[in-house]
Amino acid sequence: MEIQKNISATMKRKLREYRNQSEFAQELGIGHTTLQNLLAGRGNPNADTIELLARGMDISPAQLVSGEAFPIYRAFDLVSNMVETLHLTLQAAGFILMDELYQLLQLSDKRYAEGAYWKYAVTEPRPFCYAVKVLERSERGWIPSVESKIFTNDHSVAEAAAELFTRNSLSPIHLEEAIEDYMSCL
Repeated sequence: MEIQKNISATMKRKLREYRNQSEFAQELGIGHTTLQNLLAGRGNPNADTIELLARGMDISPAQLVSGEAFPIYRAFDLVSNMVETLHLTLQAAGFILMDELYQLLQLSDKRYAEGAYWKYAVTEPRPFCYAVKVLERSERGWIPSVESKIFTNDHSVAEAAAELFTRNSLSPIHLEEAIEDYMSCL
């Protein structure tokens, strides 16, 4: 079933942030066996379990079952699948590249956690027209700062851009240029 595959893929991406499966299961509030079954795409979690998992991963239940929780990792997963299909003589180089890419993703996560000054969120100024809003860190928390012009009618594209800009601590001064570059790469 597609939902089980999406839950499994989302959980596998989130698992990368933990030292081991036991730590991840404990954070989610589920048993280790349940975690293993969900990671393998087995089992049929009910609505309460989906809510518990989503809360434990700090995402919405809709993101969990749709597989759209961590857009930045889609490229990582795509490259990972490609490496696995390479000829054996090329796989070693592919795995080195994957390790470097993963370390870069972890570094950007760490840098954000240590004190980013901006984060980005998707806004919908008009129905089905999406922009990105800059939230600036202040003593009172995150306050809205700048909003880009509408640049897409695809929510997942806007969400992926916002996550990428947040992870890279993009300065709002460069927002419009970054959106143009991002859209030209799609």
